Amino acid sequence: MSLEPKIKTYYQTLPSPLPNSPSFVFHLTRLVDTLMIWVGTGSPADPTSDIENIIVGEKKIASDWAVAMPSRGNIPVTATPIYRAGASDYALPMSQRLARKFPSNQIHLSLSLPSSLTSQSGPNLDPYASKLLLIMEKKLVTWLSEVIEAEQTV
Repeated sequence: MSLEPKIKTYYQTLPSPLPNSPSFVFHLTRLVDTLMIWVGTGSPADPTSDIENIIVGEKKIASDWAVAMPSRGNIPVTATPIYRAGASDYALPMSQRLARKFPSNQIHLSLSLPSSLTSQSGPNLDPYASKLLLIMEKKLVTWLSEVIEAEQTV
């Protein structure tokens, strides 16, 4: 019987995908058959700066939080919001998509994103918000795949 810890943590930063847009910060706590993912934003990255020194904005674990269970047999992916700070609900559908991509894991997803990316309308809405969120989700999936694959080869 091994006494090695079953909990591992990882983090990754994604520099600003578009000019004047925030950078993204991913934090993964890996448990047995569970991915606990936190996504936040940081200051727009200066191409000459060190990626590790991005200043992270507010660190809220429960700004927009959802849990998704992978499908089993004929039962489709199910998800439920745990907490929503506003009217937007980005964590719920994103957690469902992640549960489809990583079917052997329960997904806990917490998004701590600025209102400029999550507002439905208004003067603070970033015109590239949907594009930024799509880029962020694709990069998150790629990174999670790399982490899981690296764990399996060890």
